[in-house]
Amino acid sequence: MSASASINAHSEASLTRVTPILSDSKQKLLGYGAACLTVLIWSSYFLSLKFGALSPLGIFDLALFRFCIPGLILTPLLIKRRHRILAAPKLYLLGVMLGAGLPFFLLSAAAMGWAPVADGSTLIPGAAPLFVTGMAVLIFKEPLSVWRRYGLLAVAVGASCFLYSSLSNPSGDLWRGHVLFLFCSAMWAVFTISVRQSGLKPLEAAAVVTTPNAALLLIWALWSQPELAWSDMPMMELTAQMLVQGIGVGLGAGFLYSFAISRLGAEITSAIGSMTPVCATLLAAVMLQESVEFASLLGLGLVTSGVICASGLLNREKA
Repeated sequence: MSASASINAHSEASLTRVTPILSDSKQKLLGYGAACLTVLIWSSYFLSLKFGALSPLGIFDLALFRFCIPGLILTPLLIKRRHRILAAPKLYLLGVMLGAGLPFFLLSAAAMGWAPVADGSTLIPGAAPLFVTGMAVLIFKEPLSVWRRYGLLAVAVGASCFLYSSLSNPSGDLWRGHVLFLFCSAMWAVFTISVRQSGLKPLEAAAVVTTPNAALLLIWALWSQPELAWSDMPMMELTAQMLVQGIGVGLGAGFLYSFAISRLGAEITSAIGSMTPVCATLLAAVMLQESVEFASLLGLGLVTSGVICASGLLNREKA
């Protein structure tokens, strides 16, 4: 294969495939542990947003936890590696900063006030492969295998089940939440592709997401001086929100997910990640007594199965 052909092949595969490093059984076990912890953190994130929507905390309070805590911790890293970070294409840096930044957070938090945890935890990460693949095929001319087509079709049908359940009752606000969840999913796809194409390391990407958005939040807070609801919250619940939003999501999830990919590969890791809606739905049923309608349950099953199928796990090539 010529050098140019090798580069082209690498660029085509770079969006969806990450080859794991050669690791022993101990490293693979650590990879499985990191992937499972990521699922727990992601599930806790959606549960945290729902708790926030039901509590005296406003979206601004949650946004402070989400961006300012990790932003403060990662500011030294951002300063130290600023030359490497700024060397990445500016379009991808913008995609990283906005795709998982304030617009994504504010819209997903608002949507959680209209829809249950099961819907948000399924539609945002579950529909993202549709948008990622659409961009990969249309913009980067990436080939689309038969298994991925079947998987993405299942994801599309599953998402349609959620939309059907909400549009069949247009008098309610459920459809608003579903539409916003799908918009957030598209933003997450932009973030995913931007991180992959920029070449940023996990903590570098986290710094690009959190530090600039934290600065914007603090500037807006100094200008508008909004009233915070921290004093109205029990200390245990307030601490839990800080840990989940600031430490868990802001720092832990990205690092753990990247570590799992490096040890297990993208296919196995994304398949484990597709268990997020199942875990989040179970947690919501236990902690919030949320019930799941048949259409939503069917959609959850289709989306989860579709993500596993689209990941290529069922048709992996043997080394």
